[in-house]
Amino acid sequence: MGSELGEDKKKYDIELLESLIENGLYEESLSFINRAITKYSDIGLKYLKGKVYYLMGKFDDSVTELSSVIADDSDFWEAYELLGEIYRIRNQTEIAENYYFKSTSLNPRATQSWLGRGKLAMARGEFQVAVLSFETYLRTKSENIEVWKLLGRSYKELENFVSAIDAYNDAIELEPTNQELYEELGDLYLFMGHEDVAKDKYLQAMQVEEKTRPVNADIYNKLSRLYLAEGNIQKAFNLCNELLTLSKNNDEALFISGKALIKMGQRYEGTVRVKKAFEISDKQEYKDYLNELDEELYGPKYV
Repeated sequence: MGSELGEDKKKYDIELLESLIENGLYEESLSFINRAITKYSDIGLKYLKGKVYYLMGKFDDSVTELSSVIADDSDFWEAYELLGEIYRIRNQTEIAENYYFKSTSLNPRATQSWLGRGKLAMARGEFQVAVLSFETYLRTKSENIEVWKLLGRSYKELENFVSAIDAYNDAIELEPTNQELYEELGDLYLFMGHEDVAKDKYLQAMQVEEKTRPVNADIYNKLSRLYLAEGNIQKAFNLCNELLTLSKNNDEALFISGKALIKMGQRYEGTVRVKKAFEISDKQEYKDYLNELDEELYGPKYV
């Protein structure tokens, strides 16, 4: 009877500890763990101590605790996984890969390890490995939108555009008000040369934007450029002006609207906007366009 009560008390204490960690009360968690370790012989408490140090950014202390866990129990896959995270953050990629691999060998459903392996593979340009890793992760945690985006980007790099589109559309089904998903899908269609579809996706992103402030200036500018390229100059200008009421010093909106004004015959007003864009950000594109304008009258100036 006494041992059952002891087990119940230990279970209660560990649940309480996990609640403290989940709520970000790390100093309180450490104090609680140190007291609990004196009462219970449980390797899980060592692991949780390592986890708290990790969450606090005290990586050296975390590595010490997690290494101790592995020394006591070489099959404790969660410790390998967390060590993989620490070494990935430290850019010690080979060590991180070894820990992730050990973790997934012990537990094929070690989702954070699969995600880490995918990110490492992307960084190395091994996109097929990244795809396999992200897809394995998503079999267990299909609701993670960020991983769907990583999967879409990986398929794009492999030029498997159908699968990339599917990845983004699957993510949109899960979160139809996520503006970034429509934007990245628009970017993908633009990369494929389907400007009309890209434009539709950017428009969808802008419609979603009403529910997901703050304003995403990139979408305004991408859509404005498409309008300008297709000769819909007034639409491009109006969209830039709309953005400039929300972000008055957006250099790209000033540049695009300046080009639009010049195309509409308002050369002086347009040049003023382009010069203001150049003052804010001396991008090569702005320099080249100003040179092009000035060469008609004076020869090159912005070199």
